Amino acid sequence: MRRLARRGPVAVLWLSQGGLGGPRRPAESVRSMDIIGVPRRNLFFLRLPDNRLLDYLPEIVERLRRLFSRWQPASVFVPAFEGGHQDHDTAQLAAALALARPGLQSRRQPRLYEFPLYRRRAGRLLAVGSLLEDPAAPVQQTPVELRDRLLKQKLARVYASQRLIVYPLLAIKGGPMMLHPRGEPYREVPPGRDYTAPPHPGRPAYEYYTRRRFGRFAARARAASS
Repeated sequence: MRRLARRGPVAVLWLSQGGLGGPRRPAESVRSMDIIGVPRRNLFFLRLPDNRLLDYLPEIVERLRRLFSRWQPASVFVPAFEGGHQDHDTAQLAAALALARPGLQSRRQPRLYEFPLYRRRAGRLLAVGSLLEDPAAPVQQTPVELRDRLLKQKLARVYASQRLIVYPLLAIKGGPMMLHPRGEPYREVPPGRDYTAPPHPGRPAYEYYTRRRFGRFAARARAASS
C-alpha cells in the first residue's frame, strides 16, 4: 500500500466497526494510514456491526459500486476468500459483485486481488498468511525489505486494541502473517469464482468460534448473483 501510495492516489474502505477494541480501531486505522502516506480524505468507514457484514450485503455492494465509479481504480485489494472470518469472505464477495454490476461507471475493468489473513488447514490448526492452492490463480509476491518489516512492526504497535491478537502473530515462526519474510503474497481473483462452494474441504474456521455457517453465506451469494 505504501508503494502504491507513492505512485498515485489510494483509497481505503473499512466495512465493519471491528470487534475487539472496536471503538478505538477507526482512530488507530487513521493513524496507521498517516504513517503509510494515505491522505485522510481518502479514508472511508462504514462502521457496520462486526461479524454481521453478510446481513448488509446489498448495502455494501451499492456503496462499493459508487466508490469504484467515483475513484475509477485500476486495482482493488480485498481479504482472501478462505473461511477464516465470514466478514473477510463477505468483503471479497461484495467487491466481486460490485465490480460485476452493469451500473458500474468505469473506463476500464478494475482487477481484483486477494491477500491472505488466516484460515483453517488440515486438522484444527490455523494457517496464517498463506493462500489456498488454486492452479487457476498463481500466487505473486511483493518483495519485502528490512525497512518494510520494521514498518509493519511499527504499524502493529499502533493497533494497541489488537495487541492480544497481533503480537502473538508477530511471534509465530517469525510472524508470517505480519512480516512475510519471503515477500507479501497476493494474487488476482479468478473471474467467475464460485462463492456458493466452500473455499476448502471441511468446515471453515469461523464455524468453530461463531454461530455463522457457510450455508447461509452460500445462499446469500447465490441470491445476490442471480
